[in-house]
Amino acid sequence: LQLTLTPAPHRRAVHAHVVTIRAQMSTTTVRVHYIRHGESQWNAEQQAARRRGVSESFVRTLAAEPRFTDSPLSETGVRQAISLRARLMEGSDGLAAALRCAADGSCAAPTLIVSNLRRAVDTGLLALRHLLDAREDLRVAVLPALQESCHYADCGPLPLAAGLRLEPPVISAAAAIEAARESAEAAMRHVVGTAEAHEEAEAEEALSRAIRHSVVGTVLAAQARALAASGGADAAWLREDGYPRLHLDPRHAEPEVFDDRRRLSDALRLARVVELDDAALGEAVRPLLARLGAVGSELLSGGGAAGGGVIAGHSRLLRELLWAFSTGQDAARLSVPLALGGGSGGVVAGLRWDGGAADGACASLASEHTKLSNCGVVSFDLVLERPVGAKATLTLRGCSVDGVVTSRSLPAGQDTPGSDAPGGDALGHQSPRVWPWRGETAAAVSAVPLLLCGLVALCGVVAARRRQRRKAA
Repeated sequence: LQLTLTPAPHRRAVHAHVVTIRAQMSTTTVRVHYIRHGESQWNAEQQAARRRGVSESFVRTLAAEPRFTDSPLSETGVRQAISLRARLMEGSDGLAAALRCAADGSCAAPTLIVSNLRRAVDTGLLALRHLLDAREDLRVAVLPALQESCHYADCGPLPLAAGLRLEPPVISAAAAIEAARESAEAAMRHVVGTAEAHEEAEAEEALSRAIRHSVVGTVLAAQARALAASGGADAAWLREDGYPRLHLDPRHAEPEVFDDRRRLSDALRLARVVELDDAALGEAVRPLLARLGAVGSELLSGGGAAGGGVIAGHSRLLRELLWAFSTGQDAARLSVPLALGGGSGGVVAGLRWDGGAADGACASLASEHTKLSNCGVVSFDLVLERPVGAKATLTLRGCSVDGVVTSRSLPAGQDTPGSDAPGGDALGHQSPRVWPWRGETAAAVSAVPLLLCGLVALCGVVAARRRQRRKAA
C-alpha cells in the first residue's frame, strides 16, 4: 500500500513523501474437486414415476416413504461411479492428475471427504479406489455437514452401526432380508411382552427399534442387489476394504449431529432471498452458513491444504454452496465461521466469488433451474485470506465443470425443488398409485404387517390399562 503525503495549499512548499506500508496477511489456498454422486435408487424411481405420467404431488408423497431412506446407488449409479474411476485413471489433468500424483507419492495426497449418505459414500470409494489401493495410509472422512439438504426420506442417513461406524454393505440381498426379518421378529416379541407387562415406554421403544431394523434391512438389500448386478468385484472390496477406511469423528456421532438437518426453508427461493438487506439475508441462510463453515474447516485445517480436497456429495448442497459464494461477487455479504486446526483457532470469513468468463458453467449451477449430471465434477480454489486487523475473506475462484449441466423445469407453484427431492417437469394430471415393489425389496419389508399387528396389540393393551385406571378411580 503506497501513501503520497503532499502539503496543504496554504502551507509553505515541502517535498512530497511516499510511504510504503506492507500489511501482514496469511493466505491459504486449497484446490477442491466436488463429485456429485451417481444415480440413486430414488432418482431412478422418481424418473420412472414421471414416465408413467403420475403427478408431482404423488412424486412428493412417494419421496417420503421409509424405503427410500438413505437411498443407495442404483445399478446405473454403480456403473457411473466405476466409469468415473476409469476416466480418472486415464485422464491427464485436473482431478485425474492430482490423484495420479498422490498415488505414486510424488505429491501430497488430498483430503478425502464424503457425505454421510451411502450413495455419496459408495460413489467416492468406487471412484477413488485406485488411489486408496495405492495408499493404504489414507482414510476417508465422513462429514455429516455434507448431507443433502432436504426433508425427504432419501436425505436422511441410516442409524450408525455398533462402534460408531456406517453400516457396511451386506454380502447379498438375501442376507439383509433374513437379518432384518429376524431382528424385526425378535423386537416384536419384545413389544408384545412389554406391552402385556404394562411397560408402555419400553414397548414403544421396542416398536421403534423393530421399525428401524426393517428399514435398515430394506436399504441394505437394495444396495446389495445393485452392487451385485453392476459392481462385480467392487462389491466385496467395498465391504472388506472400502468401508473400513471410513473415519467418523466421535463428535459427529451423536444422532442429532450425525443426521444433519440444518437447511434452508422450503419456502426460500434463492433468486429472491438475495434481494434482502445484509442482516436479513444472513439470518435467513444461517443454517446453510453453519454447514458450509464445517465443510470449509475440514478442507482448510490440518495438512489438507497442500494436497487439496476431494468431496463426494450432493447436487442441491453444491448449488447452495455456489450460490452462497456468488452473492458476494462484489462484496462479502455472507460470512461463515471456520474452526481451523494447528493452533489457528477460529475465524469468521466473508464469502466472495472471484469469477471470470470461464466460470459461466459454475455460475449457472448456483441457479435453482440447473443441476450437475450424475458423477459430474466441479473444481475450484478456496482462498482464505486473513489480513492483520481486518476481516478474513474466503474466496472461490478458478471454477470449472467436468460434466454436463442440465436445465431443470420447475412445476407451477414450486419455487425451490431439491436436486434429489421431487422436482422437474410436472405433467399436471393425476394417476392411480402404482407401488413398484419388486423381488428382494418386497421381501425385505415383509415384516411390516407383523409390525402393524404388534402396534395394534400394543394400542389394545394400553387402552385396556387406561380403562382399568378409570374404573379404579
